[in-house]
Amino acid sequence: MRLGLFFVVLISILLAVPGFAQEQYNHPFNHTQYTEFEGHLHEKGSDFHSGLRPFIVKRINESAPFDSIRFINYHKSKFSRTLVGKKLFRVSLLRVDSAKYQFYVDPVLNLEIGLDAVTRERLTVNTKGITFRGSIGKHVSFRTSFWENQATYLPYLNDWIDKNQVVPGEGRIKPFSFDNALYRFLGVKVKGYDFSIASGVLAYAPIKALNFQLGHGKLFIGEGYRSMFLSDAGFNYPYFKVSTKLLNFQYDFIFTQLQDVRLFSTFESGFKKKWASFHYLSVNIGKRVQVGLFEGVIFKGDSVGNGNFNWNYFNPVTLSRSVQYAYDGSGNNAVAGINIKVIPFNRAAFYGQLAIDELNFTKLSSGGHIDQRLGWQLGFKIYDAFGLTNLFGRLEYNGARPYTYAHENSLQSYTHYNQPLAHPLGANFHEFVGELGYRWRDLRFSYRISYASVGRDSTGINYGNDAFNSDSDAFLGADSYGNKLGQGVKTNLTYQNLEIAYVVNRASDLNIMLGLRHRVAKDNLGKEENTYIYFGMRTMLRNLYHDF
Repeated sequence: MRLGLFFVVLISILLAVPGFAQEQYNHPFNHTQYTEFEGHLHEKGSDFHSGLRPFIVKRINESAPFDSIRFINYHKSKFSRTLVGKKLFRVSLLRVDSAKYQFYVDPVLNLEIGLDAVTRERLTVNTKGITFRGSIGKHVSFRTSFWENQATYLPYLNDWIDKNQVVPGEGRIKPFSFDNALYRFLGVKVKGYDFSIASGVLAYAPIKALNFQLGHGKLFIGEGYRSMFLSDAGFNYPYFKVSTKLLNFQYDFIFTQLQDVRLFSTFESGFKKKWASFHYLSVNIGKRVQVGLFEGVIFKGDSVGNGNFNWNYFNPVTLSRSVQYAYDGSGNNAVAGINIKVIPFNRAAFYGQLAIDELNFTKLSSGGHIDQRLGWQLGFKIYDAFGLTNLFGRLEYNGARPYTYAHENSLQSYTHYNQPLAHPLGANFHEFVGELGYRWRDLRFSYRISYASVGRDSTGINYGNDAFNSDSDAFLGADSYGNKLGQGVKTNLTYQNLEIAYVVNRASDLNIMLGLRHRVAKDNLGKEENTYIYFGMRTMLRNLYHDF
């Protein structure tokens, strides 16, 4: 849909809806931001369903003091009460707020300069954009953002980007190599990438229990830092989402079109496309347990790899497609699974996931069959740890067996835009993640460490790491036994990120940050080490995952 037509339709709908303003859209998902209010959603007896992110703002406000936490004001000086002071520290750049409608405009920034301590090269990120959000009446809300980027990266990211032709989580690139006075002054190398991102969502809630969304963005299913079902590590996609909440149940149906940007289908139709649907049914059991059933299906395309639309894709019954595939060999690539959260005490949760891509019970006895394709997660997170307000901690373990998420037809792999839909490491790995975060007034401190052991594919040999490789080309064969977790080129990855940030404006989440990242990758060919020191100013509207 053209941008101009989108806004014409949007404004027409908004002006037709009376009532009091309600925020029916999603609050942007950022791990650091969410830890500030999410503890209130993990309390005994809470009926909030936290398995699908980002959260709908209205539903957060019904279960937690969201507004008072996110928009708390620590600026009490006379200057902060002036018009300039309010715009800088407290409110949106442009704000129209009444009982019947709301409209906000904020800048999007990520102005960062850093130093690669190994190569001594200076690196920059230059992101500029704008975000609009608003509501009119009880039923309709919208949020849309656009930003333009120019960035230079560490060597391991350059290699990954050059190979895949996308920036992780941020879309296709246009390489640039130019010189100007600013770059010469900063001493920044001139090889970099130019890319732009647009996202948005139009939400309509005719009744309290029902929310429809038409958007272009990404979703996340799970309680962890990672997801073995559907992650936000990849690029945006168009989607239609229906969310219903009734008694102890919440059901979300997501329909989308994904792309494989490795090859054109035709010049006129662009890249090869594939239809997909995701179902997530969540139920609260008692006051401490929440269980979710997941199904994701990549539907079979035509003989040349174009996705043909079929109205049966809108089948709302969870797990029906997985059952169909098991019995009729429809050719769909289905992933099913279970997500569990247990609250042992207020503001803490044990959580886990089991993703099932293939599980052939008849071939379990001999061990290591290629069709035993599973992904898993176990974790624990705590808010206000040790009685210290705003101290957050997490321990998490993730893993996936070889060939999980792959398919005989690589165009039907569980991927989008040259990245996995689930864990950014793909499959054939196990990983440990530790996380600490603390907020004192407007200061944020965060530390994250991850260690992973990955069995990488090598040139011409498919050991089960990259889902784009057809599983019919498995190195032991398409119906093989003896496959082991970590087979292939064993690579050990350690990634650490330490950051301190000062929140300037909570309405836009504008903050000034100083950080240190350290990455070590070891395999039988040698060792690669990167240390990156950075400083900058940004608005935190998304998660970026460079820890792979």
